[in-house]
Amino acid sequence: MARLITDSFADNARELASNADFRAAVSAPKAFSGGFQVPGQQNRIALAGNLKAGSRKIADAVGSVVLIATGLGTGSGVLVSDDGYILTNEHVVGDEKDVRVRWSDGIETLAKVERVSKNRDVAIIKTDARDRTPLILKRGPVTPGQRVYAIGSPRGEAFEGTVSSGVISADRVIDGLRYIQSDTTVSPGSSGGPLLDETGSVIGITVMGYQNNGPAGLNMFIPIGDVMDFLSLEQH
Repeated sequence: MARLITDSFADNARELASNADFRAAVSAPKAFSGGFQVPGQQNRIALAGNLKAGSRKIADAVGSVVLIATGLGTGSGVLVSDDGYILTNEHVVGDEKDVRVRWSDGIETLAKVERVSKNRDVAIIKTDARDRTPLILKRGPVTPGQRVYAIGSPRGEAFEGTVSSGVISADRVIDGLRYIQSDTTVSPGSSGGPLLDETGSVIGITVMGYQNNGPAGLNMFIPIGDVMDFLSLEQH
C-alpha cells in the first residue's frame, strides 16, 4: 500500500510539472509575502566580472552607462558584466526583442533583450561590451541623507551621460514593491540608468519621478537587490 501511494504521488507530481499553467503560476513573480511582491524561480544569469569591478570615480562611471533606443523612444542602461549584460527598465525596452545601444563615446551596438520582469519594471539586455568595464552592484540597506548620484540620458541623445547628485530621502513601499526615494534629479530618458553611491557602486535603477507644476525632488529608484532577485542575477 505504501508503495502504491508513493507511486501515485509521483505520477501526480509529474503531471503537475508538465502542466504549462502550473509552471507559469509557480514562476510568475506576483505573489505577496508579508505585504511585499516576491520574485518567482527561473534560471540564474551570471554577471561575469562584476565582483572584480571595484570602486569607480563617478566621472569614470559615465563610460559604463548607455543610451537605449527603440522604436518608441529612448532610455538609459548600465553595463554590469564583462560580457555585455546591461540593466534597464522593462518600460524602456517594451515588447522589443532587439534594441540599439549608444555608448558615451558615440559608438553604437545592437543588443538582444534577454529577460524582463514586467511587474518590477526591470530588464536585462546583452550586447558587445567592447572591453568596457562594468559597474559593481551593491545590494543592502541605504541610509537617509546618504550622498548618491544618478547617470542617464534625460531627453535623449542631446543630454547623454548627464550626472546629477542628491541624497537618499527615504525607503518606500508602493503596491508591495520597494523603492529608494531620492531628491536626485532625473527626467524622461533617465529611466533605466544607475543610482550610484560615492564609491561608484550601483545601488538602484531609475524608474520614475513625481512632478507638481515643476520639479518636486520626489524621484524613485528600484533597489539593486530587487533588480537582481526579479531577474535572477548573480555576481561573479
